[in-house]
Amino acid sequence: MSKGEETKNAILTLGLEMASLVGLENVSIGSLAKAAAMSKSGLFAHFQSKENLQVEILAFAGELFSQGVIIPALRTPAGIPRIKSLTEHWVKWNADLTGGCIFVTASSDFKDRPGKVRDFLLHQQEQWLDCLRRIALSAIKSGDFRADIDCDQFAFEFYSLLLGFHLYHKLLARPDIQTRQEQALVKLLTDYQTASKPDHAN
Repeated sequence: MSKGEETKNAILTLGLEMASLVGLENVSIGSLAKAAAMSKSGLFAHFQSKENLQVEILAFAGELFSQGVIIPALRTPAGIPRIKSLTEHWVKWNADLTGGCIFVTASSDFKDRPGKVRDFLLHQQEQWLDCLRRIALSAIKSGDFRADIDCDQFAFEFYSLLLGFHLYHKLLARPDIQTRQEQALVKLLTDYQTASKPDHAN
């Protein structure tokens, strides 16, 4: 990695942490330059515009998410073990960022704001939901899930569980959230399991 790439990665790391804490919409070339102790012109040379900066922060976060959440889960045997691994790594991802998952917070910021940032975020979220559908399909093929399940419904319910965890953990700060999340996951997996494998969810 060149020195320029190292500098850019350091800037994006700081930008991601800022976005998690204050919202991606509030990360600008000026605010990030100040936080990074750089000149605005120096930062502008890397990104050219606020929108480009925000998109690159999302892309950087997406790569970290892939490396830290998706790939480790895909290395786990298909089926319920993979889903449990995905959950554990997502919970860690959410906890490691001060304000929680950047994709959750950015979705709130940009849901009603047309433009390249929203378009990029929407594409990322569609990819994530497709990943969840494929993981559900692999659970069918492994024999852990029933063959007649709706993979889209599983993706919806699983992501809803994670979004609920984010709210209870980051905003409500409930001390029992870990236990509740684990119980909710067991119930969700039980709903989709084959009758011959009733104990896999525990």
